[in-house]
Amino acid sequence: MRKILQNSILLLLLTLFIPGVEAFSQTAVTVSGQVTDASTREPLVGVNVYVRDRMVGTSTDSRGQYRLTTNTPTPFTLVFSMVGFTPQEISITESRSDLDVALSEGQVLGSEVVVTASRVEENIMRSPVSVEKMDARAIRETPAASFYEGLQNLKTVDIITSSLGFKIINTRGFMSTSNNRFVQFIDGMDNQAPGLNIPVGNMVGISDLDAESVEIIPGAASALYGPNAFNGVINMTSKNPFDYQGFSAMVKLGVNHIDGRDASPSPMYEGMIRYAKAINNRFAFKVNLAYMTAHDWHANSTENVDPLSYATQGNDPDNPAYNALNVYGDEAVTSLPIGPFGLPVRVARTGYLEEDLVDYDTYSLKGDAALHYRVTERLEVIYHYKYGAGTSVYQAANRYAIKNFTLQQHKLELRGSNFFARTYSTFEDSGDSYDSRFLALNLNRTWKSDQQWFQEYAAAYLGIVQTLTPGNHDVARSFADRGRLEPGTPEFDREKERLQGLTDFRRGAKFDDQTKMYHTEGQYDLSRWTGKVVDVQIGGNYRLYDLNSNGTIFSDTVGNDITIYEYGAYAQAIKRLLSDRLKITASLRYDKNENFQGRFTPRASAVFTVAENHNFRASFQTGFRNPTTQDQFIFLNVGQAILVGGVPATSRGLNLYGPGSNTITLSSVQAFGNEVQLDVIEGVNSSRAVIQNAGILQAAEVDYVKPEQVRAYEVGYKGLLLDKSLMFDINYYYSSYRDFILGTTVVQTESDIQTNPQAAAFDIALSRFQPYQLYTNADQQVAAQGAALGVTYILGGYTFGGNTNWNKLDLGEDVNPDQIAGFNTPEWKFNLTVGNRNVYRNLGFSAAFRWSDSYIWQSSFIAGINDALIPSYYTLDAQVSYKVPAIKSIFRIGGSNVTNNRIRQVYGGPYIGGLYYVSITFDELLN
Repeated sequence: MRKILQNSILLLLLTLFIPGVEAFSQTAVTVSGQVTDASTREPLVGVNVYVRDRMVGTSTDSRGQYRLTTNTPTPFTLVFSMVGFTPQEISITESRSDLDVALSEGQVLGSEVVVTASRVEENIMRSPVSVEKMDARAIRETPAASFYEGLQNLKTVDIITSSLGFKIINTRGFMSTSNNRFVQFIDGMDNQAPGLNIPVGNMVGISDLDAESVEIIPGAASALYGPNAFNGVINMTSKNPFDYQGFSAMVKLGVNHIDGRDASPSPMYEGMIRYAKAINNRFAFKVNLAYMTAHDWHANSTENVDPLSYATQGNDPDNPAYNALNVYGDEAVTSLPIGPFGLPVRVARTGYLEEDLVDYDTYSLKGDAALHYRVTERLEVIYHYKYGAGTSVYQAANRYAIKNFTLQQHKLELRGSNFFARTYSTFEDSGDSYDSRFLALNLNRTWKSDQQWFQEYAAAYLGIVQTLTPGNHDVARSFADRGRLEPGTPEFDREKERLQGLTDFRRGAKFDDQTKMYHTEGQYDLSRWTGKVVDVQIGGNYRLYDLNSNGTIFSDTVGNDITIYEYGAYAQAIKRLLSDRLKITASLRYDKNENFQGRFTPRASAVFTVAENHNFRASFQTGFRNPTTQDQFIFLNVGQAILVGGVPATSRGLNLYGPGSNTITLSSVQAFGNEVQLDVIEGVNSSRAVIQNAGILQAAEVDYVKPEQVRAYEVGYKGLLLDKSLMFDINYYYSSYRDFILGTTVVQTESDIQTNPQAAAFDIALSRFQPYQLYTNADQQVAAQGAALGVTYILGGYTFGGNTNWNKLDLGEDVNPDQIAGFNTPEWKFNLTVGNRNVYRNLGFSAAFRWSDSYIWQSSFIAGINDALIPSYYTLDAQVSYKVPAIKSIFRIGGSNVTNNRIRQVYGGPYIGGLYYVSITFDELLN
């Protein structure tokens, strides 16, 4: 039924839009000529020649010649554009066969056109909100190993690395490794894996050869882009086969781990090809294929992350409950009565290193094909298929070995000069992926049950085993570890492979996710009829999630299928006043999710031009984020806690949510344990200590999850100075968040805390409890503010850039320690860039230096730890290029983090070193 509704919406949109499409007129105009380089007089290959505001155009051939026939009524404007050259516009009043054009090489600051900020084309200088852009030239010349990694050089943009295959983008705070508050689009399609709730970034995204531009809006954008455009939007656009024809290829050879600390120096191989062709200016197609393989960075940190033991038993490896950060299996823990006076002591099983559990040989395969057909000069039909596959490591509540993961997308789009309508589907397949923590837990349980292991440990420690020295934790552990499967042995490898194929987390480690998402949307520009008064755009969308994890991630067990639908609609009006010096924009959007009440999100902004190329802007935006599919329906035991989604259906019968529920706050459990320990040390009987401190325990009474909301305010200035050679951009923002979605860790005892608190206290003392992480909303209001300054200066052929960013979290008073929002963002950072594409005889270079302040990291991976520190760090990327026009190729040598400064951006993630590469790129359009 919902699929029928989805298709009906698409047909309705088409019915609305198509009447506004103009057919070809009968009078044809033909224009032809040659395009050359103004300085060398050499022909330019691949110059885009098109009619402004129409879908008609061509490109120059190997001799720089072009021929264009159009039915557009005269006069019209013909545009000549190419990456790295200043575009030209020429008015056409009749057919011509001698229209020769010379383009000048160079970069014009402030000339970029952006679409993402207002969903209509506008000059970047007059965008009503902050927007960052990387064009095709910047993509080609970035010193980073890929254009996606190079985005971190842009103002306000943060990128963290959880592995080579997973780099996560964010702006303006509240970073996470899944980052559901930041939306990524590729050619209009949401790049999110709908089941795992992760933006797969560029693991299965767009290749460097096919990337035309990237635009980023920092901050709330829900008024135009709907739920989840909460912290920002990134819009990646690939090259249109009509505009970028021909064959291109790239081969790159790299190396990492050059210091040999985690692994021997390891090669990286990468290759990609692209081919596009237009036929008769009506039909065009393109194909892309890219492949990369390398040895991933290792996560091998051993800090203790057991919040219930290090306060009372110490924070060094002698602590028998030591839970090392990147050692798994040691989450199996219990309290044994082996302490002084029979006091319980927490003891954990012996775990396994992550590098013994996951495959660090990562790869990424991505390909796509697109068919474009221009029905008329104002109407284009597009079919686009994307496929991606890969192996990597992804960090969320656990470190997941993403193995042979695939993501497929199909898109059908109808695009006119003043509208678009598209429908697409996303199919996710987790492949052979598995949970490294459960692999370790169940490896231990295959050779000895937890119960038997702890019994043997206690017997050895208490001296019951007469041949052993009593009171020695090392001796007790060695005795209990008899028969342990040792990494590197055939028995270990055989059992590891078997468990990777079992989907029941009680016995195995594999998760099975086949979730699908269907999306339909459209937009129509009414300005043709309303433009004399105000420009108006309207649009809407419908989305359906079909969850399918067979109970391994969600609570979708047999007979409990889960689907979620949501829809929305928006309208935007733009008014120009004071001879176009003042532009006012207002928009309003309504969204409804099946499981939550509908809500409106307004936005208002103004841009005032005080003088040519000097613009001030101010905006007020609202945004909201619906709980993700996992926020609502996850039911996953991650070892140290069970994650439970925040809608009633997920926790039915468990007594976890709401008033009267049997849950205890984690902070009160920790405080209780500390006080009992102190009393026993002072000579109080252990049972008496438990009873007299039972009142410390507090019932949690967690509310069900609901959408979170933000109100964001921004002011800024963007201007050009020194004859347009210096661009200056500054902004300040303040965001206020309500109902912030987060996970709160609680403890459920066998006895009910509400009716028998003393019995619940003894349950805590004797480890008769189960920790849960529940998805809910913050009680208090959370605020964040920040500012950013960016400067770009062109001197001769050199481009200098620099930006600095300040971000600050304000939790307010009376902070609930069990509901601390993970800001996960440095207060200060800055970037410096410099480059020249032709220093001397086709020799060029580029470099980027980044520094980040230290910051606190909080996440479900280290539930209960609120003070994990990421130290400050710096990196330097650099490359040297040499262009050989005779063979249409560019040779490059460079590296990311060339000083090999080992940095960690995610607590629990890998330490990242230098990656060095050489590459050759062939491009048929290279001049």
